[in-house]
Amino acid sequence: MSKAKIARAIFDELHEQGSAGYEAQRKIIEELCHMRKPHADAPDQKAGAEALAELKRAAQEQKILVDPELAAAAARRAADKRRLQVLQERQQILGELRPKFFELVRQDAGEAAQRRGYEFEKLLAQLFRAYDLDYRPSYRTAHEQIDGSFHFRGFTYVVEARWRTAQPDLGDLLGFKGKVDGKLDSTRGAFVSMAGYDTEILDYFVRNSRGSRNNIIMFTGRDISQLFEGRIGLVDALTKKVDAAEQEGRALCEL
Repeated sequence: MSKAKIARAIFDELHEQGSAGYEAQRKIIEELCHMRKPHADAPDQKAGAEALAELKRAAQEQKILVDPELAAAAARRAADKRRLQVLQERQQILGELRPKFFELVRQDAGEAAQRRGYEFEKLLAQLFRAYDLDYRPSYRTAHEQIDGSFHFRGFTYVVEARWRTAQPDLGDLLGFKGKVDGKLDSTRGAFVSMAGYDTEILDYFVRNSRGSRNNIIMFTGRDISQLFEGRIGLVDALTKKVDAAEQEGRALCEL
């Protein structure tokens, strides 16, 4: 019996075995397609090379064999498409949040201050979610109110979000640090003060935090405005602030 007849008999037998036989056929074809040239003992090298080329072409056409370069190019195109889609969706969300944020900016302080604070907390949560960052909205424990929390680079950050006319005093900063220090060592704090910070109070707070856990990063109103305006991405902003705190000990690094 010729080799061609033997091969046909084998493939016919595998065909009768159903899915298991199909998988075996695929493996045989893949192995043949990986051959760069005919066996050295083949009597007609040219015909063998042409047969291998034809087999590869047919295998690729039937999606049995995928060209690695074509597959890599397709994967890159798919990844680029996904990134573009994510960016477009993020820009759409930011476009919806931006006017809501600046509507809060235009509101006068006073009776609406508390409501503005609640709305601000909601906008922050939506901003984080737009960047696929896990954010827990405002919640209360048995003894304290937490304005929110999020995860970033292996740490949980407890949030204090303040939209008040007055800048935080030393007691405000120390009280927040007490909230943070009362939790696991993997917990840090992110203090947001739309009114900014008093330089002397901030310097005193940072100096007197030496020797304890230096675990708080700070945002100003200008920082937050840049985030909602889209001048800097949230992940880039967090990275800049955390790097400054970790590498230089700076609690406040403006964007």
